[in-house]
Amino acid sequence: MIIHRNIRPSWSLLFAACLIFVCYSCGSDNTSVKNNEKDKDLSKTRTTEDFSVNVLLRGNIDGLNTLLAQSSFATEILDPNVHCGMLDMDPKTFEFRPYLSKTKPEIKELEGDRMSISFEIREEAVWDNGSPITAEDYAFTIKAIKNPKTNAVSHRTFVEFIEEIQIDPNNLKKFTVICNKRYLLAIAATGTMAVLPSYFYDAQGLMADFSISELNDPANLDRLNKDPRIIDFANDFNENYNHNPEKVIGAGPYQVTEIVNGQHIKLVRKKDWWGDKVNEAHVAAYPTKINFKIIEDDNNALLSLKEQELDVMTYIPADKFLELKENERAIKNFNFYTPDAFGYRYIGMNMSKPKLSDVRVRKALAHLVDKNYLVNEVSSGLATSVNGPVSHLKKSYNKNIPTIEFNIEKAKVLLDEAGWKDTDGDNIRDKVIQGQKLSLSLKFLYPQGKQLYKDIGQVLKDEAARAGIEINMISSEGAVMIEDIKKREFDLTCLGWSQSPLPDDFKQIWHTASNTYEGNNLVGFGNEESDKLIEEVRKTMDEEKRNKMYYRFQEIIADQQPYVFLFSPKSCMAISKRFKNAEAVSLRPGYFVRFFELADES
Repeated sequence: MIIHRNIRPSWSLLFAACLIFVCYSCGSDNTSVKNNEKDKDLSKTRTTEDFSVNVLLRGNIDGLNTLLAQSSFATEILDPNVHCGMLDMDPKTFEFRPYLSKTKPEIKELEGDRMSISFEIREEAVWDNGSPITAEDYAFTIKAIKNPKTNAVSHRTFVEFIEEIQIDPNNLKKFTVICNKRYLLAIAATGTMAVLPSYFYDAQGLMADFSISELNDPANLDRLNKDPRIIDFANDFNENYNHNPEKVIGAGPYQVTEIVNGQHIKLVRKKDWWGDKVNEAHVAAYPTKINFKIIEDDNNALLSLKEQELDVMTYIPADKFLELKENERAIKNFNFYTPDAFGYRYIGMNMSKPKLSDVRVRKALAHLVDKNYLVNEVSSGLATSVNGPVSHLKKSYNKNIPTIEFNIEKAKVLLDEAGWKDTDGDNIRDKVIQGQKLSLSLKFLYPQGKQLYKDIGQVLKDEAARAGIEINMISSEGAVMIEDIKKREFDLTCLGWSQSPLPDDFKQIWHTASNTYEGNNLVGFGNEESDKLIEEVRKTMDEEKRNKMYYRFQEIIADQQPYVFLFSPKSCMAISKRFKNAEAVSLRPGYFVRFFELADES
């Protein structure tokens, strides 16, 4: 099912990871992850053995175009394997390293608050047809995002600072990104974006005559929206390159060969991938086939794992994970990992609904959530309680935000103060709003088939009933749920955001400008102060100053209570012992299957 939402392209593993719905959870134990990475002479170690890796995928993807896909299932498949950018992130140190780029970028400060970032694409880097990957492809990718008619709206936030791409006329693999302002995630945004081939995605050259500055200027928007070239490109890009495996070309080592909803997505390694000529350990891909098996039910997935029909399973529910670690067959065939995860689970409250517009009602609901029970019982003690939108693993997490205690009596007092009382004796509070008597009955929307979210909802439902609130639990299939959320057709919803180790850019989730159908301010949060803080954070490079802003922002969130922040789990994973170089990491998706090699037989 499609509940993970990725608001960004291939950089979803990096800063855009913070913009992803996560629909399942697990906990952690004390298992440590060994760091055995060594420098390699790849001319001697590249495998020629034919082997497949079978990876669990929790639901169907919503498309194959990395700039359009809104599902993190899609990015789990595409970004690490089919596509790549100028840089990627070391999953252990969280440092950027060259991928398509020959070296790390050259960064210069320009007049005012402007800056430039210069790259040079590797000589070895070519597309599948043998033509070189050039700066023109990079510029085209930016234009495709900025085209106002493409369905890449959620990505534009992260490239809006890009003013122009200056290409070296003497070397089409060298280019400089001119930034119209400083942006704390500029390196991540420019470096990890998946580069697409212009010759394939824009064969007619419809975007070639548009400059990036022209696409940036709001004064041009009406004209651009009517331009047949803009319209024709967007229609083609949105429709023809999103679902057909034959219409997917990337610079990564794998090609999608087959997709069957509800069953599998198959990738095959390219025989003549340019990366094979690069003698760097992280520019590597060993499995010849990667089969993503779509199984939504946890029990069925665990059965397939025990039968070794799966080699990799992530996001194992905490109780199931602990059971699995005691299973003899599983112990024999799998290694178990619990790396820290950057992310949290939450109950979101739709502030635009009359029943939830009063902060006292939202705070009352927070008092009805027994977070200790959720951590210790529902999550088997394998999670950490959190109180805000910044990962608790970061320095910018405000530890001074108090945990809202589980206290039904305090909830009742707040509801009384807000004017919600049971006037008709049906044990459900009510209130007259705009001349209409409303019962405090709320719809709790959660992803179908996800026991964790059902359990969270049931805990809230039981305690809320004691305070005079009726919670109606509604499970929904992924695509339907996403549509309902985008239309803001919910009262309460329980999901999660996955994050990254990079500084947070909260614009897409928390800015009032993102309270739109395409935006991800799902609960309608925001005021002038919070918007200003978000905008200031984006251009503040000084970590100490930025952290003070983060602290204040978290205080505003706590004051307005748009979410009930629950807990941050660690990622529970099982990976087959038949592989080496198959460690689990904190960086999404938690494993990097392209590095897997067959273990030596003992």
